[in-house]
This record gives sequence, structure tokens and C-alpha cells, in this order.
Amino acid sequence: MVERARREREQTPAIEEATEEAGAGDRAGALGPDDTEEPERGRRGFLGPPTGYYFYGVVRSRGAWRQRGAEREEIVRVRYRDLEALVKSVPFRLPVMDAEHVQDHQRAVEAILRRSTILPAPYGVVFRGRRGVVRFLEDQYLVLDEGLAFLEGHFELRLHIVPAAPGDPPAELEDLAVHAYAELRRFARAAIPFPRDGRRLITAAFLVERNAWIEFINRSDDLSSAHPELIFDVTGPWPPYDFVHMSV
Repeated sequence: MVERARREREQTPAIEEATEEAGAGDRAGALGPDDTEEPERGRRGFLGPPTGYYFYGVVRSRGAWRQRGAEREEIVRVRYRDLEALVKSVPFRLPVMDAEHVQDHQRAVEAILRRSTILPAPYGVVFRGRRGVVRFLEDQYLVLDEGLAFLEGHFELRLHIVPAAPGDPPAELEDLAVHAYAELRRFARAAIPFPRDGRRLITAAFLVERNAWIEFINRSDDLSSAHPELIFDVTGPWPPYDFVHMSV
């Protein structure tokens, strides 16, 4: 049988227009592992850490829109031309690197995905001030624009195929799994197979149209019924992390 997992999140972040202006001391760029927190100097001396912007991803500008979730966590839009970076105001320092914070990041990106096509950012990117965000959008505009055009109207589904019986699978099962991958590839704009891992005969990511993912699932069900010696595990929809390589 095909096991399907689709996460539904109760928390939907707010999205508002960013109104902050970059200070004269802001530098472009994002905080990386080799950076250290620098205090911000004002007229009366050091005022503490400068403002940072935690980065969730880039979307196409669709005009004014707003939505609030249970915790009313605010995400702001920083716009350059027809692109918008979705960010949250935070202290300019490296974020905590643990499972809970990574899951919070993923939940926020998945909530945005339900409303818009997004180029998702990896966890942990913090820009120094609004000017750094705008500089990133300006410098990478063509790449980001092409990436959004490629992903527009699509999201990711992931497929795992494993043998139903224990033990080493015969070569015939490996051939069947490859045939199933090729069949499902016809329902996707793009697909990425991953190296074999343990008992998994196939692990792959598929970029599927939003209005065609049910057809993809139905075809997976058909293949599962036709080949009970294989177990098909399809999960999603997910943000298209596997189809994005973002450098900041």
C-alpha cells in the first residue's frame, strides 16, 4: 500500500510590508558561521546588537496581503522590483541550531507554500539590516527570477520504494522500482533521484503541478496494487527544497 503524509500546520505566520529603513552603518550580506555579533553604535555610544532579518525565502510580489496565525508571529516582506524576501526581525546573531528551531522554520515555509510559490531558504540565514536583504535581491535578481519561474505552480513530492519482504532484494525488484520511478516521472516537471540508502530501492523528489498531485498519488496507488512485493511511500506536498540551491 502507499503511505501518504501531508502536514497541516495550525500556525500561519503574519505577512506585512517591511517599513524599516537601513541605517548608514548597515552592511550588505548575511550572517555566516565565521561572523561574530557586532554592536551597533549610535549617537550616545553602543546601543546593543544591530537589527537582523531572519530569512525564510523569496516569493513573487502579489500586492498587499496579510494573514495572522495563532501566535501572531510577524513576518515582513522586503521588496525589490517584483520579488519579495520574507523575513522576520531578530537580533543579528547566529540562530540556535536545534531540531525545534529547524522545525519552526519548516512550518513557516510550508504555511507560505499553501498561499504562494516560494524559493525556500535553508535554515539559519540572518541578514544584517534591511539593506542587506535588498542588496541580496538586487545582486541575485536574475537567478531568483528564473528560479521562481521554474517552480511557479509546483511543489515537491518525495517517493521511497522498499521491498515488502525482508532480506536482500533480487535484481528483479530493483528493475521494477526503476520502472515505477520512470512511470511517475511522466507526471512531474522534474525529478531528482538520490543515491540508494539501505533497503530503499528508490528515493526521489518530484516537482509536481499543484493541480496534478492527486493524479501522481493515484498512479502511485496503481503501481503499488500491481506490485505488492514493493512498498511505495509518497510524502508531501513539500516546499521544493531539493530543486533549489540558494547561495547568500
